[in-house]
Amino acid sequence: MFKRKKRPGLILLFLVIFLPFFSQTAGADNVKKIYEKKCASCHGKDGKGNPSLVKMFKTELSLLDLIDKETQGKTDEDLVLITSKGIKNKMPAFRAELKEEEIKDVIVYIRSLPK
Repeated sequence: MFKRKKRPGLILLFLVIFLPFFSQTAGADNVKKIYEKKCASCHGKDGKGNPSLVKMFKTELSLLDLIDKETQGKTDEDLVLITSKGIKNKMPAFRAELKEEEIKDVIVYIRSLPK
């Protein structure tokens, strides 16, 4: 009978090389879904803001734009604070809906939008 050789080293090598790729891809997809569910309705899928909300909120489109220099110039800590606590009468707080790590991941996603 043909006997199969066990190669635990080969399996381990495969896991070490490819597992991080799969987890990052799944994580990136999850963060994109969070952004689309919680942020895109106001900030747009591309982060440039939703023009139809300007009249409703009586605001400037630039305040909804996440890829402008002003927003991108803020520190991650500032953006986490804004996302967590919200902005009175302008943006809801998400600290009760998202874990801090999810908020930080969304900030990383927002930083990737201009590229």
